Amino acid sequence: MVRDIRTSPRGLIAPLKQTELAALRDLQEGRLLALPSEYHARLFDLELVAEVDGQIAVTALGRERLVSDR
Repeated sequence: MVRDIRTSPRGLIAPLKQTELAALRDLQEGRLLALPSEYHARLFDLELVAEVDGQIAVTALGRERLVSDR
């Protein structure tokens, strides 16, 4: 049997806790200036946030995730 080696957009399909999603939404809306340390590594790993000019910003994939989870 042939293995499926395609990579999926992990940031869209990875399960997020409601608190992680809320932190991502708050960051996007400007209500959160820094990510809590417990979410920082996971959201960076999923490429939902990135550091831009020394600040953490929601990526295009992160914005797409926020729209799909509404």
